[in-house]
Amino acid sequence: MTILKLQQSTARYEFSDGIRDFQTAFWILVTGFYALIVWGMPGSSLNFVAFARSQGILFILVTTFILPIGIPLLVSHFGLRAINEYVRRRWLWRNTGFIKAKSWVLPRSVLFGAYAICFGVWVGGILLAIQSNEARFILMGIYVGTGLAFCYMNGWVGQRMSIPRYTVVAIVGLIGTLMITLSPFNVGMFPFVMSLFWGLLLIASGIYGVMQVAKQQTEVEDAE
Repeated sequence: MTILKLQQSTARYEFSDGIRDFQTAFWILVTGFYALIVWGMPGSSLNFVAFARSQGILFILVTTFILPIGIPLLVSHFGLRAINEYVRRRWLWRNTGFIKAKSWVLPRSVLFGAYAICFGVWVGGILLAIQSNEARFILMGIYVGTGLAFCYMNGWVGQRMSIPRYTVVAIVGLIGTLMITLSPFNVGMFPFVMSLFWGLLLIASGIYGVMQVAKQQTEVEDAE
């Protein structure tokens, strides 16, 4: 039991200070702005689709997955992670000590559940697009599925790691995701608004986490 508590407290370091929230918010916002440029500008979506088809499948994969999702995710994971660890060592955890978490912070079962949610909603979007003959449901399925997956993961972290702000993020995220889904946004604005909502929500969560840890460190300094 003591070992399990120690493992949980070590994993909490990765979430309690809010640094991971900033990393996630970065690539979410980049993806949203990319979608706005490609799909949201007047006439740009039709022009892009026609041009992409003429270039072949490799071009489509690069422009729809690697550029908007893959590269920002790598920058977030490696570049911002190095900056974040520096901030943690030099400021946030300088008194109590910094513990480097495992590469897999969340259990694989939780990640698998999140991927299953994303995939299930995406498939639902494809089926709805086929039935209604509107391709926008495919793109909507990707972003709605991602939003619901975030709700699931944040809710799990909030409950299992006893970090209440993540439970709040999950609840607010679920309400916001459903409201945006039911709103009449066009094919370009929908992913942008969804990304902006989740990006700002995670930034707010990150700021709150940093402030809480900074307050704890100040109390430690005063006690010394």
